[in-house]
Amino acid sequence: MKIEEINHPELKNHINMIYMHGENENRKAIEKTEAEIKDYIRDSYFIISTEDGKPVKIPYANDGEYIVPVFTDEHEYEMGMQYFSFNVMDENKDYVIEKLDYFKKLKEDPNFLGYIVNIARVSYIINTSLL
Repeated sequence: MKIEEINHPELKNHINMIYMHGENENRKAIEKTEAEIKDYIRDSYFIISTEDGKPVKIPYANDGEYIVPVFTDEHEYEMGMQYFSFNVMDENKDYVIEKLDYFKKLKEDPNFLGYIVNIARVSYIINTSLL
């Protein structure tokens, strides 16, 4: 699979809906949309940022917790790499195109909070309960 073949407009729509439902404080709609996201990502391939063959881990708190960036398409990946360069994190970065369960050990790590989708824009964390 090539990077230009990866495209997830449906996931982007789900993420936008989550934000809209959050603004309206509609918990039931958020839960429904999260269930749709869970179903969607199960068989989908994403661009997962790597370094030396391992997922890039971005610290999320002061106690060792982290998130891993994934991207919905080539444009978002390029924007993410610009974000990394602004934050002096762009060296040795590469990517794989895989399902989110590719790095199976991540889910077993209690410090892994989830995948952050499209880090350079308004992003969304796919937390471990959706994996």
